[in-house]
Amino acid sequence: MTPSARDHERVRELLGRTPRGAFEVVVRDDSDDPVVLRNEPLLEDGTPMPTRFWLVGESESRRIGQLESTGGVAAAEAAVDADALADAHRRYADERDAAIPEDHDGPRPTGGVGGTRVGVKCLHAHWAWHLAGGDDPVGRWIEAQFTPAPPREPASADTPGIDTCEVAVAAETTVVRHGTHVHEIPWGHVSLTDRWLRDNDPPRPDALTNALGTIADHLDDLLRLDPDVVDAGSWTFAGPTITSLASLEAGCRVPAGPVDYPRSVAEEVFRLVATESTRDRAENPGLPSDHVEYIVATSCIVQACMRHLHLDSVTLRAAADD
Repeated sequence: MTPSARDHERVRELLGRTPRGAFEVVVRDDSDDPVVLRNEPLLEDGTPMPTRFWLVGESESRRIGQLESTGGVAAAEAAVDADALADAHRRYADERDAAIPEDHDGPRPTGGVGGTRVGVKCLHAHWAWHLAGGDDPVGRWIEAQFTPAPPREPASADTPGIDTCEVAVAAETTVVRHGTHVHEIPWGHVSLTDRWLRDNDPPRPDALTNALGTIADHLDDLLRLDPDVVDAGSWTFAGPTITSLASLEAGCRVPAGPVDYPRSVAEEVFRLVATESTRDRAENPGLPSDHVEYIVATSCIVQACMRHLHLDSVTLRAAADD
């Protein structure tokens, strides 16, 4: 639909300048204000315009900006399957390029979402495409970050212990205890590191995705065997590297005892350790030297549980100094 004069004026206000190319408004909010534009692939002067779907809505742009400011770009790239992301870039480019006139012989836009061919460049572009109906895995990841976890019902008084989960992270295994159920995940901070996280420093995004996915697959097994685990109101993680994770978050060695670990903090710590080199991680106060190479895997295990089970917060149990 051809944008109205009001649309043109409002988009100019939202952008702070006059658009240099043709567009249509494809998503509006409840007050009919423009939220997402679909741009023509070429500007009025023939300059290529790689961003097909453009987020202009004030509140949506603010929400995405806040997510990016807390490490959202790196977190999304680590969480989303690399092949699915590459396919999304290809489909985005195909849709845009199909709108280029057949007789055009000048420069053409390149790349996929946000003008990049690989990885995640800008969450705004992915969210715009998702809101416009695009099949974008990063858009789905963003939606999950904005969707609050369902409220948990309190445990019945005649089922002591059913409202808590204890997770012990060791070198080769991670053991989840919930009531009378004990589920062993055959991956710990050492084995997960050896399998996925040693080839590059820092780890590649696809390696992080594989590490997270490995734990998530076993959590699916846990859910099949113990579906009531979703009703657990509290999750506590323990183990030597869990103590180091708590100390890393605090910036110093923490005393023995419980440490609150909300989702927002967990995401930021994960982004930090996943994007730092081993040498840079070694400079973090509170992180023992013998855990520097294993803290990424430890964070992956905790992150996989929090993301896959929609946990808003967990408890890290710090142990006393040896």
